[in-house]
Amino acid sequence: MKHPLYRHTLLLTALTSVSTPLLANTVQLEPLLVTVTTPLRMAQPLHETQAATTVITRADIERQQPESVAQLLRGHAGIEFASSGGAGSITSLFMRGSNSNHTLVMIDGVKINNPTSGGVSWQYLPVNQIERVEIVRGPQSSVWGADAIGGVINIITRKANTPGTTGEIRLGVGQQNTRLTDANFSAANATTRFTSSLSYRGSDSINARTADTSGEKDGYEHYGLRLQLEHDLNERNTLSAGYLRSQGDNQYDSCSIWPAASNNCKEDYSLQTLSLGWTHQLTNAWQMEALLQRVEEDREDFFESQNNGRTHTQRDQLGIKATLSTDPFSLVSGFDAQKERILKGSGFTQDSRDIFGVFAQTHYRLTDAWTLSAGVRHDDDEFFGNQTTGNLGLDWQLHSAHNIGASISQGYRAPNLMELYGPASWGANPDLMPEESINYELFWRYQPGSAFNAEVRLFQNEIDNLIVWSAGQNLNINESRIRGAEVTLGYQLANWRFSGALTLQDPINREDDSLLLRRAREHGRIDIDYAVSNWGAGATLEGQSKRYDFGGQRMGGYVLLNTHAHWQLSSDWTLRAKIDNLFDQDYEQALGYHTPGRYVETSLTYRF
Repeated sequence: MKHPLYRHTLLLTALTSVSTPLLANTVQLEPLLVTVTTPLRMAQPLHETQAATTVITRADIERQQPESVAQLLRGHAGIEFASSGGAGSITSLFMRGSNSNHTLVMIDGVKINNPTSGGVSWQYLPVNQIERVEIVRGPQSSVWGADAIGGVINIITRKANTPGTTGEIRLGVGQQNTRLTDANFSAANATTRFTSSLSYRGSDSINARTADTSGEKDGYEHYGLRLQLEHDLNERNTLSAGYLRSQGDNQYDSCSIWPAASNNCKEDYSLQTLSLGWTHQLTNAWQMEALLQRVEEDREDFFESQNNGRTHTQRDQLGIKATLSTDPFSLVSGFDAQKERILKGSGFTQDSRDIFGVFAQTHYRLTDAWTLSAGVRHDDDEFFGNQTTGNLGLDWQLHSAHNIGASISQGYRAPNLMELYGPASWGANPDLMPEESINYELFWRYQPGSAFNAEVRLFQNEIDNLIVWSAGQNLNINESRIRGAEVTLGYQLANWRFSGALTLQDPINREDDSLLLRRAREHGRIDIDYAVSNWGAGATLEGQSKRYDFGGQRMGGYVLLNTHAHWQLSSDWTLRAKIDNLFDQDYEQALGYHTPGRYVETSLTYRF
């Protein structure tokens, strides 16, 4: 039986989707062209993409005032999160019902999935440095390579784009002794653009585990730095350099040094990325790009203030691509190389590996009504060999407002170094094969103008060779089939903005027909915002239906209401405030772990 509040959410979503088309004809807004680069690794208008794509802009971030990237993304089409405690705690992403290590995550095109676990430390990514987020759902390995079974998330940082100097400073406080400071500065002229960002967020947070009755809190402190420089050598050549560092510490519960266990646990953490790029415009149609990248992640855990292990990893990446952009044909092709290393870590029998890949992707307007997309990629992994993946999509524009399309795409995940060559106690198995998937998709898109858009997608993702823990070892034994439907809509009426996303899915383990852990059959969100020249306010309603955790234990569905507002005190000063979980709902995202109750935060921003 579904949670009663959740049924109300579904009803509200249905009413919104029915009523907004009736209002759309009454408004005329200037068209807003949104361009994305993640689905095909080349620029294209969002409304022309065949892949399921969502874009979250800087304006969305400033309105919603999220405390983390997870809170920013949660509830959007295909996106679920599970956190082991309050803000700053370990967080897992499930895209379209796939596993937490089935989504490729990048910052400015730099892959940040950890080589030992395949996961991402979402809790450490600074929100204030983000310009926009591009989410591409469904397997994307034929474009981006390994780890893209569920999809791709590309976090794009803020960059200077207009001549002159600008900056902002934000100070804020919240409940649980939360403190935050952000500072951004950018300068640009006709040939050079520089951007810098600093961020700090700290909090006493909450007690993570329900079994911990000591009353201690599991707080955190996070720091972030971002530097970006671009320089045009001439009309055809541009050089760029970027650096990001995020570091901090996070207290957590339930760590151990055999045979003892403790809730006095802490992790010190740092993530840094460095990138050097060159762009050369060969002709008006041809462009060449080269990008050299390094990402390092260092995690050190402490048990009762004693060292409890350290893992320090490094990944070097080189990407070279050529893009041909003409009407009606576009082509992008290129070469990727990666070297992964474990610089510090105990019990590994192999501590590095090389990966090479070549790819080609086309987008071809066959006629005024028909568009074809096709791509292929071949990867050579030092440990498991060769893997070839492809995609094929067809789009039919019925008339100016309606599109229907179909696609098939493949994905895979290479076993990580922990699964292959880690400590025996973690079930290392050098004979593991890559997890593989194939996804079938149908979509209908309705966009009569810039004021209203709606999209419905049906998908089935079949995943084979799932790696699971069995009898003390990692083995390829499981299969899963994830069927689902996604409904998204957006609408603008004068000063009002409405958007909604609803995901209905059936993430099943085909070995025993059970629901995959911590994944819901229904989840979604509704955003409503109102703004005039000097103030605005809005609300986000988000929820999930029931889920199951380890041991088949059930976690009930929930619905949360988050509210936010801003006031433009003057041309330079803005006051913001928010209340998360307004009705103080009690809910779980991971069994045995607390989640935050009602939370109030306010901040003041000065722009210059």
